[in-house]
Amino acid sequence: MLDRQVGRAKRIETSRVTEPQAATRAAAAPLVAADRYVPGLVRAVANKLEGGASRFYRKHYAIGLSEWHILVALAADPWITSPVLCKNAGLDKAAVSRSLARMEEQGLVLSRDTSGRSRATALTAKGRRLHDRIAQAALAREEQLLAEFSPKQVDTLIGLLTSLSKAAATLTDAAPKGARKSKAATATE
Repeated sequence: MLDRQVGRAKRIETSRVTEPQAATRAAAAPLVAADRYVPGLVRAVANKLEGGASRFYRKHYAIGLSEWHILVALAADPWITSPVLCKNAGLDKAAVSRSLARMEEQGLVLSRDTSGRSRATALTAKGRRLHDRIAQAALAREEQLLAEFSPKQVDTLIGLLTSLSKAAATLTDAAPKGARKSKAATATE
């Protein structure tokens, strides 16, 4: 019994990573430079923009960001179904469903049955007026955001963001070629 305990203690002791080993392992791992990692930079900018916009729309118009995205989508394409609305507004089904219910209670949208199980939605006159008021403020906020950019830089930025969005849509859950597998993934194989 004592031999087993000693053997177990040795196994535990030898499985510990010493400080020099940890430094070597860390040095071998790729580092992500936060100031050059595009997904992180895009996320940080998006979070700042969304947080500011959400506070602004709630304070001045008593609606949330989801409702604003829906107003924009419906102003551009009335009488669309929820799946199309989700795609156009960039929102998930649950968020669209909750927002549409609130917006219908407020008289901002109107829904009607279409063929099958789906419903189509459009803005009411009240919803369109709200959209138009907010659109003026949204465009003014965009102008403020881009004030330091030349028109050519704005065009370049829009082109790059459009290309980035298309590239993001092609990403899959499969590991990229040459990516290192984590220890956990290797252990389960």
